[in-house]
Amino acid sequence: MNRVLVVDACSILDFLKYYIFDKNNGKEVYRTLTEFLLKKIQKKEIIILDKVYDEINENFYTKDFREAVKPYIVDSLFLFDKINDLIDNNYRKEIEDMFNYDQVEIDKILDRYEEKHADLYLIAYCKYLKEQKMKPILITEETFGDDKKLIEKIPTICKKEKIEFRKVPYSLFEIYKDELKFDLEVELI
Repeated sequence: MNRVLVVDACSILDFLKYYIFDKNNGKEVYRTLTEFLLKKIQKKEIIILDKVYDEINENFYTKDFREAVKPYIVDSLFLFDKINDLIDNNYRKEIEDMFNYDQVEIDKILDRYEEKHADLYLIAYCKYLKEQKMKPILITEETFGDDKKLIEKIPTICKKEKIEFRKVPYSLFEIYKDELKFDLEVELI
């Protein structure tokens, strides 16, 4: 079974920030890790959906990365029916109860949510990969908890849908432990 990492926007942003100290000092760790990540994206071992790409604002940390991954972004339009099924089967009733709006207003709320958030697309894509006999691991920096999101947080949904999820450091240190060797030198003053 082929393992595929499906990455959310927060994980990409955090990854690019984890080693920024090295980038600013002109060292090789940042460049090497970024190249490693890009190679995995090119090989489709790491997936970035178009919805995730759209969530990553272009700034100092992301400009070069966005340009490098753009040709490898995965289109999520084919997931539309799976998204609707997820909403209808899991969240529509809760949202109707929460807002006490008519069906037209509920649909508008859900449409706005789908436009702005990649979360359900990530879940739907992982479910699609499972149907293709692949082993998806959703990479997210989100944690369990109730922060009053319209739709539950990614780890909660993953648990319900039986999708494995991990954080970026786990990916680097556990999943790729045979490919990445880290070394740290500290100069004591």
